[in-house]
Parts: sequence; structure tokens; C-alpha cells
Amino acid sequence: MKNRSLTVRKKFVFAAGTALISMVIGFVVLEGYVRASRPHVDLDQLTGRTSSPNPISEWGFVDAFCAYVPRPGRFAEGKTVNSHGFISTPEITPAKPEGTIRIVFLGESSTAGMTVNLKDHETWPWQAIEIVREQAPRVDFINAALGGYTSFESYGRLWSRIRHFSPDIVVVTHGWNEMYYFKKADDIVSWRTGPDGSWSLAGTGAPRVTFPPHWVDPCLKWSQVLTRIRRRLSVAGEGEIGARPDHPLESDFNHRGIPIWRTNLRLLRETCSLLGIRLFVAKQATLVVPSLPPEEQARCRYDLHGFGHAGHVEAFREIYQVIDEEIPADSIIDVTPLSGRSDLFFDHVHPTPQGSREIATIVAKALVAEIARSKSGESANRADKSRPVTP
Repeated sequence: MKNRSLTVRKKFVFAAGTALISMVIGFVVLEGYVRASRPHVDLDQLTGRTSSPNPISEWGFVDAFCAYVPRPGRFAEGKTVNSHGFISTPEITPAKPEGTIRIVFLGESSTAGMTVNLKDHETWPWQAIEIVREQAPRVDFINAALGGYTSFESYGRLWSRIRHFSPDIVVVTHGWNEMYYFKKADDIVSWRTGPDGSWSLAGTGAPRVTFPPHWVDPCLKWSQVLTRIRRRLSVAGEGEIGARPDHPLESDFNHRGIPIWRTNLRLLRETCSLLGIRLFVAKQATLVVPSLPPEEQARCRYDLHGFGHAGHVEAFREIYQVIDEEIPADSIIDVTPLSGRSDLFFDHVHPTPQGSREIATIVAKALVAEIARSKSGESANRADKSRPVTP
């Protein structure tokens, strides 16, 4: 009986040991596969224990005239960058085909369909062009917007790169990102430079808390498998961009940023005039409106600019006012009737697929009217030239 009990115990120990060894071997194989086939995930960076690399360096590189551009290739699932560095844009040649109307979109991530990545065909410029093509088939386009761009970068891209693609129409949409340089309005000469005056994407940014830290993290971070399990089972806490402030937000913003925006807008306007490009400026649609409920305000990353809801409402109002003062009324596309609708925005300005469709509809209406007007003007000009000249 004793021998039998000993035998059973040995079998149990052997089976348990075999199962444990098999599990360890399986885990090691899985760990090796994940490390070899998946991008590295740093748990300390996700929980804000260490600084994160500049997020732009993950998908972009420095450009001589507009700070940075995206690397050509696949950007995300269903989202691409063409060979000239234009996001969510079909391949295009600098030489414009004869008879083609070329439209360029300048702006920030809400135009590029980034941060919460939209697939190429879900971005509002792409959808606007599809609507326009129902009336004017011979149209192509460039989405020259990019996450993090302000009017500084858009202007740099326009005069240095875009002009060589001979655009007929440019649509500019800026608002939220202008407020980034408001913080540096008193030291604007150092915009996009480091402490030594250079500009690089190689530096590290501030900690970006995506998930609240947990005491077990130091035991998990050595493993890419366990790190991914931790990430999947965790509820996102602070968001993937920026870090929540340790101090209350200011009630107002630096109003000396508004004249900078005004001058940049004038530069865009006059450059388009010089190059014979028809300019439209769209008033950016936003979730930020005076009557926004507190629970919806929590979706807006006011901390990225350092001032609160009331300050953002006023900043948008003054940005729109500059557009009204500097741009002819027939060159303004007002998308703000969509503002404040929580179903159209993921956060402060980034549109959902439905939001993109509604923005595209408004923008396309203005573009179709402009193309029709332009064609009528060309017909009238041709008719005038065909009339005999009387003495």
C-alpha cells in the first residue's frame, strides 16, 4: 500500500513537472516569437515611469522646410503614405495631367485623419474628392496635412514642396494646433527648436501616461508577452498623447499668439495669390463649444495647451474672427455648424468616420461650386477672345 501511494505521488510529481516544463518551453517559444515579430512595447513608458521617445520619430523624419514629414509606406491598418510623403493620398506625379484640377488640403491631424487613425478612404479630404468627382471627374488631390502641424509647418510645406505640384485649389484648415505656439508667443523665434537652437526628432518627450502604474509592473516588464497582456487587460487612463498637468489649468491663453496666426494666414493668402492658386480657408469644426457639458469637456485635451475650457472657447472665437477679417467671405468654408456634436468627434477636434463624412459634404459643396464657376469663367473668356475686335 505504501509503495502504491509512493508510486502515485511520483506519477503526480512527474506529470506536474512535465506540464510545468511544457508550459515554460511554450512560454519561451511564444516570448521569442513576439520579440521577433512584434514591435517592442516599453511598460515603463506606457505607465509614465520613464520619458517616451518623440512620437513623431516613430513615423516621420526631419524635413528641411516644414519640420517633418511622414515616411512613405504603410502608416497604419488601411492608412498609407505615398512616395512623396503625403498621407492618405493616392500616388501622384509633380507634373499635373492636362485638364486635371488639382486640390491640396493643408492642416493638422484632424485633416490627415491621425491620432485616432482613420483609413485612407475615411478621411474627409478623400471623401470630399469622391463627391467632387461626381460633378468633375478629372480631379486629383494631395492631403498635405499632418499631425502636429500648425500654420507654420503648412506654410513651409506650401512654398517649398506643394507649389511644385501645380495645385489649382488649396484648402487650409487650422485651429486647435495654433494654440500650441500660443505658449511660446513671447519667444516665437525658438518655435520648433531645442535648447541649443537645433531641430531634431531624436530627443525624448515628457512622460506620456497611457495606463495607471501598478505595483506588479516591475515583475512584468521584462516580458513582451506579459506586457501585452497587461496592456490588453488595463483600462487606458491618461491617453496616448501628452501628460496630465500637476497644476490647475489657466483660465485664459496668451493673446499675443493671435497676431502670429494672423500673419501666418496672410502669408498663406498672399503666397497662393502669387502662385495663382485659389485659396479656401475652412473654419475648423470642434467639440469645444460654450455649452459643452462637463462630461464632454473631459474628452478634450485642454492640458496640452495649458488653459481650460473657457480659454479654448475664446481662442477658437478669435481664430475664427481673424479668418473673417483676412479672408474674403466667398473663400471661407464654415464647418462650425458641426461643432459641439459629440457623435462627430473622438475628442476635441478629431472626427469620427461619421464626422468625416459630414465635413466632406460641406467642403465638397464649396469645391464643386468653385469648379463650376471657374469653368463658366473659362467659357466666357474663350467667348470673349473669339469675338472680332471692332475698331
